[in-house]
Amino acid sequence: MKIDTHAHIFLKKLNTVANARYKPDYDASFKDYKANLDHYDFNKGVLVQPSFLGIDNEFLLQSIEKDENIKAIVVVDENIKFDELKKLKERKACGVRLNLIGKELPNFKSMVWTQFFENLSKLKMQIEIQRDLDNNLVDIVENLIPYGCNIVIDHLARANANLTNLEDLICLKNSRIFFKISGFYRAKIDYANNEQAVKFAKKIYEILKEHFPLSNFVFGSDWPHTNFESNVNFSSALVAFNEVVVSKKEQEQILGDNACALFDF
Repeated sequence: MKIDTHAHIFLKKLNTVANARYKPDYDASFKDYKANLDHYDFNKGVLVQPSFLGIDNEFLLQSIEKDENIKAIVVVDENIKFDELKKLKERKACGVRLNLIGKELPNFKSMVWTQFFENLSKLKMQIEIQRDLDNNLVDIVENLIPYGCNIVIDHLARANANLTNLEDLICLKNSRIFFKISGFYRAKIDYANNEQAVKFAKKIYEILKEHFPLSNFVFGSDWPHTNFESNVNFSSALVAFNEVVVSKKEQEQILGDNACALFDF
């Protein structure tokens, strides 16, 4: 079993949110994504709503509707009602993503947010976080732990070269904190080539693995590698994973059992 837990689909004609950090000038279709899964012998996948499409998840959910091997992580407004969240789950959304890159943090202790997190907990939906490790990521995770949801941190926490706040993250030592081995090129470091970025990702993985169970790591291709299309593709992302996780036994568990359990396949 091989499962890709992090990729995106979009069309350039779709409406993007105001002040989007990225606006695509090409299509990354569901058909193209499935072709990658087939070519590299992946059985299942998880598609994540890209930040530039905001809370309109319709293209994503319609695309996966008839494919039993694909699930979704959606983006929603925190004011969403329980019944609406439940409908999203019925349409194969297994969690929500908090896109917090470059954003001022909301008051997660407000009534609106606490109700939102309680609803996610009732529905057993995971919370995926996109935020830099050196920018309040640990505080965010600490706020979420009491709700009992699985907390999934994108791209090995997007650490910087000084590993700022990594020790604080390690100290949380909570069994519901998961990490995506993905987007090695999104770390906050200066690197001359992919090899240097992969080496850094391996360092982060090895440190985290000392403090979190191996079962708490999953793989994500991050296809189509927005903003990095010219120097990364599905193949090189997979090669990078094999260099970050050198043990074949660990690779098999991360690609298979770990992802299967976390995303309830």
